[in-house]
Amino acid sequence: MKPQAIHRIGQAAAGVWGNHTATIDWCEDNYAVSIYLAEFWNTVSNIPFVCLGLYGIWRTRGLPSRSRYVLLQGGIAAIGVGSMIFHSTLKWHAQVMLDELPMIFVSTLALYLLVADDEPKPSSSRHLLIKLGLALVPICVSVAYLAYPDPILHQICYAVIQTASIFRLWFLYRSERLTPAMVERSKVLLNTGTIIFLLGFFVWNLDNIFCDNITFWRRNVSEYLGWISQGHAMWHVLTGIGASRMAVGITYLTLSLRHPGDYELAYSLPYLPHVRPKSRKHLANGTSPRLGSTRDKKEL
Repeated sequence: MKPQAIHRIGQAAAGVWGNHTATIDWCEDNYAVSIYLAEFWNTVSNIPFVCLGLYGIWRTRGLPSRSRYVLLQGGIAAIGVGSMIFHSTLKWHAQVMLDELPMIFVSTLALYLLVADDEPKPSSSRHLLIKLGLALVPICVSVAYLAYPDPILHQICYAVIQTASIFRLWFLYRSERLTPAMVERSKVLLNTGTIIFLLGFFVWNLDNIFCDNITFWRRNVSEYLGWISQGHAMWHVLTGIGASRMAVGITYLTLSLRHPGDYELAYSLPYLPHVRPKSRKHLANGTSPRLGSTRDKKEL
């Protein structure tokens, strides 16, 4: 099935990068700010996505099995870079290979971390089956999406993976190896990350539904105010923040399952949590310098 390029009425269908071949044309006037960026605000709004992912990679220092968490945070940064390339060119291959399918791969990796770490020392054969099974998910989605390039298919597959992760989280929260405090900490990050993510999705849909009205308003106000009406750009910022918080929540939860009480949340920068090993001093007396006793089941 050959992808059908979509062009909004009144919008440029080609630019310095050639003809637009993407199957989606977002509610932003093309080349309104720069001749090199088809959608300026939708491009630059991915910068927080990239920065949060790179910051997350840096903060994985000192964690066991660091490579898996580097991949998770690196995946977030890669999605941001891919989305920048897509929105600056509006090319179909950039849309699929650099923006949409990376979302499938990274969300599947997050699901793998949640499935693989339910035992302190899972067997190698079980791990192998999990790896093979979950590796097939993004591969199958990629093959199906390239054969039938309908954005709805991508959205459905992404939603299914996220739903599976939610059910898996509900199961893990009941683990006897987690204290109520550990569960609460991970829930705060995962729930707030999800809420911020869903808020971005809500704003994005408003952008789609009321695009004509928003475009009319934008063209009748100062260019210094028009940027606040870029709903899809807001989606990038909000989902970047949400994804970052969820990645840290998953990191803390999975490490707490395998090494109960050995890791804590810290905030070197306001509102930017990361996971770090506890010092030997606090491991000895069961306290966290920031979050209190790991033995007190009533702590938050």
